[in-house]
Amino acid sequence: MKKVLIIIPTLLLLSGCASMSPIEKANESESHLKNAVYKGQDFYQNEDSIPGEKYRIFHQASTGFSGTSGIRRAATARANEFCQNIDSTKKMLTISEHTAKPPYVMGNFPRIEIIFACVDKNHSNTISNYSKNDKYDDLKKLKELLDVGALTKNEFEAEKRKILE
Repeated sequence: MKKVLIIIPTLLLLSGCASMSPIEKANESESHLKNAVYKGQDFYQNEDSIPGEKYRIFHQASTGFSGTSGIRRAATARANEFCQNIDSTKKMLTISEHTAKPPYVMGNFPRIEIIFACVDKNHSNTISNYSKNDKYDDLKKLKELLDVGALTKNEFEAEKRKILE
């Protein structure tokens, strides 16, 4: 009986911290990290001029034991679904990404905020005109995340394999 009394509050505490914001227009919303105690860092900034409406999505892990890559995948999947709901020929294109910086302690859980636009997915040259990133740029950014501790070695290797496939 005592174990149940300990396990239930612990589970409620851990599950109550996750956060997932609605997708909002970037020019009509404020960053969820604006007044955060732990500011984090800009991980990615697309320098190209991308036409169209820009949107903001925010995800935060429920514990410090989660990695940034998991919440990035979840946020990206939601953003892609959002774009496809607007128009089935659209996909998301990341304009900027802001992530939390370790150590993940005392409320500084992994979190990510992505600014994105919905672009035409049927025209590959449309996306390449907006984004000059290639796999080596992605690998460089991934290595920077590893170096600052935002990714574990295992997360880095898993993401690296995806890029090189």
